[in-house]
Amino acid sequence: MSVDIMVKSSVEFRPSPSLVRMYWMYSLWYFIPAALCSGLLALISVWASLTAFAVLVVIPAALLTYWIPRFYRSITFKLEGDHAYAKYGVWWVKEKRVPYNLVSEVRLRQGPLQRLYGLACVDVFTPATGVQKPELTFFQLNADEASQVASELRARAGILTSRERRVIEEEILAELKAIKKLLELMSRQSGSK
Repeated sequence: MSVDIMVKSSVEFRPSPSLVRMYWMYSLWYFIPAALCSGLLALISVWASLTAFAVLVVIPAALLTYWIPRFYRSITFKLEGDHAYAKYGVWWVKEKRVPYNLVSEVRLRQGPLQRLYGLACVDVFTPATGVQKPELTFFQLNADEASQVASELRARAGILTSRERRVIEEEILAELKAIKKLLELMSRQSGSK
């Protein structure tokens, strides 16, 4: 889903549906060892193995089957007129607003699994949190959309790209040189009188 952010002053967007598959991939780090442990218990007792499998695998899988889709549906991200906004959560809902004038840095982040699924996160930092932890994260967006959101967020926060900064510096330098020439000309004219 492509979002034309530049045209609208307020836009709502959501993470990629691939978030659901990503979270199931993350859960494999738990389920594979849990299934192996319950399988090893079969050497000692079949009942212990079945009980362990039910407790360690079946119940958590049922819980995730309920939680992951509901978590995905709960996520709302917005770039509004004066702030960035995120709301998500199934049982405990988190809602965060960060005014653009407090944004000190915007980073695009992408891990190995995210690259596999074509996803990325946009981290928003403020001076209060420093560079250790983002104040707000737009997570698991399509990589192209994440890049677009990061660019729009930087523009709304007034963070210049290196190219934009260079153009402005060159304009300032040209203006200073013109002022210097004008002052030298005025100095020569007043000295000749």
